Amino acid sequence: MFPFADDTRSYSVPIWIFILIATNVVIFFASMSGGEEHYLQTIVSYGTIPARFFQPADKPLHLSARLGTTDLGSVIDQSHMPPPILTLLTAMFLHGGLMHLIGNMWFLWIFGDNIEDRMGKLLFPIFYVICGLCAGLLHVVIYRGSSMPTIGASGAIAGIMGAYLYMFPRSTIATLMGFGFYFTIIHVPSQIFLGIWFLFQLIPGLAGGVAGNVAFMAHVGGFIAGLLLAMLFSSLGLISWAEGDRGHRGFSFRP
Repeated sequence: MFPFADDTRSYSVPIWIFILIATNVVIFFASMSGGEEHYLQTIVSYGTIPARFFQPADKPLHLSARLGTTDLGSVIDQSHMPPPILTLLTAMFLHGGLMHLIGNMWFLWIFGDNIEDRMGKLLFPIFYVICGLCAGLLHVVIYRGSSMPTIGASGAIAGIMGAYLYMFPRSTIATLMGFGFYFTIIHVPSQIFLGIWFLFQLIPGLAGGVAGNVAFMAHVGGFIAGLLLAMLFSSLGLISWAEGDRGHRGFSFRP
């Protein structure tokens, strides 16, 4: 299932969504501009490597991982690398390929504008970063012996999807479905679409966790963080509800 559009209206320009997409695109092409060696050095230095959190910084890091078809297996000197805690943030702006980038940015565009609209321009970036950090932390805790760099905005975007599930349970997602060579668009209730998506992360995450360079439990962590934060912000009166939203109590939008 590939989301094509949603029917939830926004009432403001999604400034932060534009900024995040532009930032991710610029960083991706900048990391690629120096050639493959520079790109791999960027991934290793600024990606989140769980094993780095549990060993001294002056100890050589033994990588035994692959990025796509490239073998990262080697011994890395950590002394010139950023502190591992910082990589929880930097990894959110790195991607493993053009399709990885496009897929993440598309999901950010489909689901993020409405969350930014209701949370506001001050709260939304804080929410986004917290979701990304929670996603990375859960991955680090569960796979603390892993030496594979984890990168991508998908943990933070999973948080947006968790918030969307709570805030817009009445919305529908126009979804592109393929059956062999036949493609069609069906309208799926957001609860069903996001529920299925979450299960597709949770089940393989519990079964193995990382397959094909996909950090499933990071997605699970981000999704749960986004859901809980949306509930917290709602209880604190920090969300501007609009007609059709979960908490609609008459139009009360704040720009």
